[in-house]
Amino acid sequence: MSGMSIADAKGLVYEPVRGPKRKIEFEPQSNGGFERVEAVWNGCQWRVTGREVVTTMRRI
Repeated sequence: MSGMSIADAKGLVYEPVRGPKRKIEFEPQSNGGFERVEAVWNGCQWRVTGREVVTTMRRI
């Protein structure tokens, strides 16, 4: 991921030991913040399970 800014990172998909795949995406907003969108795979499509405005992010 060298050379990428935080804004370039769209999100990630992960598979827990139990249950369906899940994903977290960060969508840039016009005010410079982000909206975090959580979703779960239902076998056919992604179902959004939560949204939240994020004002700052940093890599750890």
